[in-house]
Formats: sequence, structure tokens, C-alpha cells
Amino acid sequence: MKRREFLSSAGAAAVLPVLPLPAIASPTAVASANAAQVGWAALFARVNDRATPALIQKWMGVGPEQANALMSELVKRNIIHAPIAGSATSVQPMYPRGGVPGIAKSSGQILRKARDMLDTLADLDEHDAAPEEDVDETP
Repeated sequence: MKRREFLSSAGAAAVLPVLPLPAIASPTAVASANAAQVGWAALFARVNDRATPALIQKWMGVGPEQANALMSELVKRNIIHAPIAGSATSVQPMYPRGGVPGIAKSSGQILRKARDMLDTLADLDEHDAAPEEDVDETP
């Protein structure tokens, strides 16, 4: 094989996957949601207090049709409210105020708590430290 033929075939092999193919005229099957997937999607919606098809698709590793089917099933089972602009909130969120209780929301809160703890420990060390006495260790 000549170099010119090899380069043109290699270029064609690289470009071929990028070219659009004509759409197949057969209708696609509607994706259905099984009970386990609905349960996991419901847990995700309740913990995060929101759900979108994109988040469900990313978190569960399903396709877009499956994620939309899960969203409609969650609405049908009254787990989430009807989506507004693609995002839906949970009917009964697991953590209503947002987030897990006891966990700091930002790095600023973590730093403040760490400084407070260090200041408290420094104050305790200052108050508890007794002046050292000269000890005569002669027998």
C-alpha cells in the first residue's frame, strides 16, 4: 500500500465516526422504570430535596429516556412535586433545612469552628498551667 492511500484511508477512518448518520424511522420503545431504580431515585430525591432528569441520569448511570421515566414515576407516586423548569423538589425531604445535620455548610464555617476550638484549647492551657517550681534533686 502506498503512503498516500494509507493516509487517505486513515483520515477517512478518523472522520467517519463524526459524520451524522440518517435517523432510523422506527419508533423508539418507551423506557420503563423498575422498582429498584424507582427506590434509588426516590432516595436521591429525598436526600437532596431536589431531582432533575440530568441529576438522576448522572447519579444512577441511566440513559436520558430512563431518567425521564423515573422522574414521571416519582411524580406519579407523589415522591416529588411536578417539575418546574426541569427541576422538582421532594414532597418529604429527608433533611428539610438542606444538608445533613451537624455538617458545616462551607469551608468558612469549618475554619471558624476550628479557630474557636483552638482558642478554647489555648485558653485552657493558659489557665491550667501552673508555675514551675524549682525542684532540688540532690539526694
